[in-house]
Parts: sequence; structure tokens; C-alpha cells
Amino acid sequence: MSLLVTGGAQGIGAAIVDKARSTGERVDVLDLELGVDAADPAAVREFVESVPTPTRVAHIAGVVGRGGLGEVELSDWDRVIRANLTSAFVVTNEVVPRMAEAGGGAVVLMSSLNARDGGTTMSGVAYASAKAGVLGLARHAAKHWGPHGVRVNAIAPGPVRTRVHDRLTAEQRAGLLAAMPLPRVSEPQEIADIVLFLLSESCASVTGMTFDVNGGSHLS
Repeated sequence: MSLLVTGGAQGIGAAIVDKARSTGERVDVLDLELGVDAADPAAVREFVESVPTPTRVAHIAGVVGRGGLGEVELSDWDRVIRANLTSAFVVTNEVVPRMAEAGGGAVVLMSSLNARDGGTTMSGVAYASAKAGVLGLARHAAKHWGPHGVRVNAIAPGPVRTRVHDRLTAEQRAGLLAAMPLPRVSEPQEIADIVLFLLSESCASVTGMTFDVNGGSHLS
């Protein structure tokens, strides 16, 4: 069994890498900080061809934006969509067929509470749109690759104690918590546990699902 983690150099991705490696699993890390752009098909293909075909994939790579309609330049929109949605497409497009040919596997894509509630200007219109697109991609991939033994799910966290959360002012953080029925910030290790659970055989019949981790901010 082997795991591919995109965005594994820091934050949630790094927590997933640490937990998986602590069990002895082989983990390969694809990250822009390590020189590989998850939204570049050629770069991803070269990386994937250089490692064993993974049985599990956690696509965590992405960035946030800021600003609402009328405030965001097209270049900023393109940057955020590319880093979040295009990267998810590129990674699944390059890995899932190989995974299916090798006998199957499981994928978890990173979405966000912003995909559920439309987001805020703190993270931006492009981020909310990209993360909503990730949910559509996960459902499409789950439907079409399930017969080939590949499961695809998504996770949609609310606030998590990462660099994205740390950039907010104290007032902004307080505002996020005030809107939550269960007002707490998740730790990266908590999200890592859920991602690895969704990738495990305990979820062998689970596909096309979005796992919400948001203190009750979205009730489904």
C-alpha cells in the first residue's frame, strides 16, 4: 500500500504524511514547495511515473484568495481556480486511470465549508467556486471509476489551524467562531485522521461522499 499526498509539505498535508509514515506506509509527496506544480499535467505525469502507482491519494494542495464579485481581477480568479480545482482535475486525471489499471484504490479531494455556504470575502469568490467545483469532480469521478475499483470522496473542513487561518485577524477569527454552533478550530491532525479513515478499508463501500468537518456550520 502506498500513499500520494499533494500539498504535503505543510499544514494538513504534512499531518497526513506524518501519520501515514508513522505506520510504515510508503508516502510520496507532490508539492509546489518541493518543485512540482499539481496543476501542471506534464509535471504531475513525470512525478507519477517516477514512483509506484499509489493505492491511495490525498489531494490537499490549494490556496485561498480574497474579495467578492467586483473586487477580484481575472488573474486572481485564474490563480485560485488553477491551484484548487485545476490541480484536483490534473491529479485525478493522471492518477486514477493508472490506479484502476493496477487494481483500484481510493482518493480524497480537499474541498471546504466555503463550497457549502458560498464562503466569505476573507477567502474570496474564486475559492468558494473552486471548492464547489471539487465536489462536482469528486462525484463525477466516483460515479465513473467505481466500476473500476476506485473510490473518490471529498472532505469539507471549516476553520483549521493552518497558515490560512493564522493570516486572519483576531476579529475575523472571532467572527468565524461566532457563526458556528460548535465554535472551535480543528487541528490539522484531526483532519488528517478523517482523510486517512476515508482512504482506509473501513470505508470500502463509501464513495461520492463529502465529509463535513465544520462545527455544525453546514448541516446535511
